[in-house]
Amino acid sequence: MNAPASVDIPRPALLAAIFVFNFIEFLSTGMTVFAAPAIMGHIGASPEEYATVSALYAAVAVLSISQLTVLMQRLGWRNYLLGAVLCYMFGAWLCATSGSVAAFAGGRLLMALGGGVFMTVSRMMVNLIPPSPQRLQGIAAFGGALSAGLALGPWLASRMLAHEAWGGMFLALALLAALGALIAARWLPQDAVTLDGSPSRMHLPDAVLLGAGAAVTLYALQHLTYDWHGERAPLMGHLALGVGLLAAFGVLHARRSDPFLHLRILKSSRYRLGLLIFSVCYAVLGIVNTLLPQVVQKGLGVGLEQAGELQGIGLLSTVVAFMAMLELVKRKPHPTKFYVTGFLFLALLAWRFATLDPRAHAFDAVQLWFGLFGAFLTLGMATTAIHSFKDLQADNVVFSNAQQLKNMLGQAGLALGVGLANIGLQERTALHSSRLAEKATALPDGGLEMARQAGLLAGQDLFWVVMWVGLAGAVLLAMQRRFD
Repeated sequence: MNAPASVDIPRPALLAAIFVFNFIEFLSTGMTVFAAPAIMGHIGASPEEYATVSALYAAVAVLSISQLTVLMQRLGWRNYLLGAVLCYMFGAWLCATSGSVAAFAGGRLLMALGGGVFMTVSRMMVNLIPPSPQRLQGIAAFGGALSAGLALGPWLASRMLAHEAWGGMFLALALLAALGALIAARWLPQDAVTLDGSPSRMHLPDAVLLGAGAAVTLYALQHLTYDWHGERAPLMGHLALGVGLLAAFGVLHARRSDPFLHLRILKSSRYRLGLLIFSVCYAVLGIVNTLLPQVVQKGLGVGLEQAGELQGIGLLSTVVAFMAMLELVKRKPHPTKFYVTGFLFLALLAWRFATLDPRAHAFDAVQLWFGLFGAFLTLGMATTAIHSFKDLQADNVVFSNAQQLKNMLGQAGLALGVGLANIGLQERTALHSSRLAEKATALPDGGLEMARQAGLLAGQDLFWVVMWVGLAGAVLLAMQRRFD
């Protein structure tokens, strides 16, 4: 058993490292999802090409996360992080200076290879704090980065795009990674302290099956939008092949005596429920991030820059929600109330956008409501980080593997959410367009107003679905007893 070790690192430096590396993860997600149409225009990528790049990014991130413990045991905290940051910075520079799909894809793959692990590394740094109530400081830094990244991502992206400096998004991420590297080089240990037991092996056949399965599955999920109405049979074939490869990985890897992922962690019912909740949160993140620009820009007639400001300023209340949660968890840590409140917030947010009046003023109508989305993600993800791993904390290597698997599924959840949202938007937009066309007698504006109305109605339809997901989640989590 790998007992927790005592590490002599100045607490401010450790908390700063935890914050920076997790902040990069959520800032990057917020910026790249919000700015996707602008990025496609600058590099000349079709939606299908951009979806393929996104699928490959997620697949490389999954493979990188899966090898975190193996590589850190061999390289140590400092060398591992410095190598990861160097790879990430080079990839970010390639993205910032790219003018073609190939160059951008290469940069994104390098970013995934180096930075796909940042969220997992950030959470594992919390375990460098000896077991005590002081670990809550690490959780606070971790959750604070999540909240701040969610809020600032869309706002910063909109500012960069307004100044026609889309590459600046990636340079900002590179600068943050450089800051993390400076902290790692100065204060993090050279050895693999807290991860120096239960030695793991890379197992190349297993890694190939995992990487190939993730790539094919995520490719299919990302292309749901484009192939569902046309090449549906090949699409489902890719999905079946990807799932089959992942199943083969699971069967083979479960028999290993020294695996790089201890799959026995799935025996914990508490952990399985945490995995499900976290994956749902990531899928909802993909769905809502896809729907919000559709409804806000088309429904309220605001531009990209103003939409980013609305979303960023509104999501700042996420930080307030997390601070309130921290104060409450010290006295009443039971997670059910946090989960139920979070899913009710999601339902309330979805109801607001499903009933949005396009005649309303943008800031008055939606600005404060964005905070409900951030509060949902904060309560869902932070509560999972605190409570889902209690059965696995005796061995830090097993605990690390549990974090790795959780974040690997998060990548799949995000891709699934984006794919499902885009399919729904296509279906409902086509339906509303045909209905509106039947009633229209003349289209003096070339049909632009009809397209805007159809897009708004499609987004509102899907927000009704999200509302029911929030209500169902609140009811089911109120009834669960695995966290008792």
